[in-house]
Amino acid sequence: MRRRNRKVNKHSRFTVNTAGVVALLVTGFAMAMCYGVLGMRCTSVAQELQEAEKTYKQLVKETERVAARWNELMAVDRLQEKLVRFGLEMNIPRADQVVRMNAAGRPLPGQIAVVRARERMATANMAQVAPAAQSRKGTTRRKIR
Repeated sequence: MRRRNRKVNKHSRFTVNTAGVVALLVTGFAMAMCYGVLGMRCTSVAQELQEAEKTYKQLVKETERVAARWNELMAVDRLQEKLVRFGLEMNIPRADQVVRMNAAGRPLPGQIAVVRARERMATANMAQVAPAAQSRKGTTRRKIR
């Protein structure tokens, strides 16, 4: 008996060159789609950024307008006019009457107003302590007598 040749000749429709070209085209198409999607995303982000910058510029202009109006309202002449119009007997505080505070709520060091306030408090405390001490002495004497 003769042996049969068991090799099967399989012929493919596509050759190696054709399969490579198809794979290259599919990969190129996928890359082109990714590029298009990323391009659209970048465009939308750029539009959002332009809108945000426009809003920022409007807010900056509005802030400048409000600050100018506030400075105009807080001018010394305007304050004096309003005090006279409403009949308030007030004056702008002198430099030794103004105490500037830090974020913790304590006076900043080296201010004239703080030194003078401490001096006034010390003299006021001394004045309060003296009558209280005399009244205590008087009450003890009354009890003893």
